[in-house]
Amino acid sequence: MKMAYSISSITRIAFSNPLYLAIASVTGLIFWIVTNTFDNFLFFSPYLTFYVPHDKIGAFILTCINSVLVAILVNFNLYTIRNLKLKLSKSALSGTTISVLSSTCASCSTFGFTLASTFGGLGFLASNFLSSNQITLRGISTIVLLFAICTCYIKTRNSCKSSSKSQVQGDGGNSSSQ
Repeated sequence: MKMAYSISSITRIAFSNPLYLAIASVTGLIFWIVTNTFDNFLFFSPYLTFYVPHDKIGAFILTCINSVLVAILVNFNLYTIRNLKLKLSKSALSGTTISVLSSTCASCSTFGFTLASTFGGLGFLASNFLSSNQITLRGISTIVLLFAICTCYIKTRNSCKSSSKSQVQGDGGNSSSQ
């Protein structure tokens, strides 16, 4: 019960700023549009069309989940950067970057042909590998995104605990010996 209250209060704090929500929503929507365009689920020419074949439903579901997780992660990162004054480690940013890049389909659409024509046979092999392991890579990126969200949650929770201890001490957390 206490843990559920803690998760609820931290989430309420992190999602309280409407500007962060707007930025996160736009980021998630753009990510969803780009990945679905690369996966050939969303077409803009000659008119806007959306189609998910039966054999690609799993990839579409993972795309939707990853888009929502990217939006949540952007919101938590904005809150962490702006309000907690914590230093961001290179691992936090690289984890986010790796999960976003692995979630996009590198072998779909014209990007796969560009990769193959630029790097020749090696590019074709890389494109073929990415295409055949697309759902596995998206599953791994979902796990990485969940790990990054948990890390942001823990940072936020720990900073809230330390700020409440500072308020209890009454000296702003600066206890100096005189």
